[in-house]
Amino acid sequence: MRAFMTLIVLICIGTIVYGNYHWNSKLGSAVDGKVDVHKNSTATATEVVDNNKEEVVNGSFTNLPESLVETLNEKSENKETINLAIIGSEVNGFHDNSWTTIFKEEMESTYDGLFNITVTAIQGKVTTSDVVQENLHLENLNAKPDVVILEPFLLDSNGLIIIDHSLQNISSIIEDLKAENPDVFLFIQPGQPIHNAVYYPEDVEALKTWTEENGYTYLDHWSSWPGYQSDVLLDYMNPDSIIPNEKGHEVWAEYMVNYFTGKA
Repeated sequence: MRAFMTLIVLICIGTIVYGNYHWNSKLGSAVDGKVDVHKNSTATATEVVDNNKEEVVNGSFTNLPESLVETLNEKSENKETINLAIIGSEVNGFHDNSWTTIFKEEMESTYDGLFNITVTAIQGKVTTSDVVQENLHLENLNAKPDVVILEPFLLDSNGLIIIDHSLQNISSIIEDLKAENPDVFLFIQPGQPIHNAVYYPEDVEALKTWTEENGYTYLDHWSSWPGYQSDVLLDYMNPDSIIPNEKGHEVWAEYMVNYFTGKA
């Protein structure tokens, strides 16, 4: 009888010990499973962030020439910087509300350091001939430009140099830029529109035709301004001046930002 009771006690103790061991094993597995799930979730989240960033960058290139997009994607993947130079008259200069300042801020926000943007804004009244003879367009080109946005001084040349000569000077400017980088991508834009101008719009139209015929990309920001024959355009200029006010710079910047970031 005593032996039988001893056997019963041993069986009960064994059952308790086994049950406790089995429970701890399940609990350990459950904890390990939660850790594994957490690790997998973290990895997936990182991949999603990277993929989203890549989609933002690639999606922003929708307006740009295909050959340039290939270069931009390659440099983006290799984490290289793209040197973008803006060259033109003094209206392009950096100041608090200029289109170049707005453009630079938006590009940096969109592309997160992909672009290094510099501005060469020639001060004073200069013609296309002045620029070529004095190499003014090469100022501030501390780094070899990958992309150039050129505003080729037609407004100050108007009435002083016939358009054919100005276009020849623009060709010389571009040749100098290509000497810096044979693979440079060139965008050409006019200066600001002028209210009730007569000959200047004809020069701008000739520039547009010449740009397209020579295989460059023309940035037609005039399409975002009021017509040059409309009195509404005066609201975009400083009083008694041909210089854009804050509103004028904003409309100019909006076009450029939309074009280069794919927002429109």
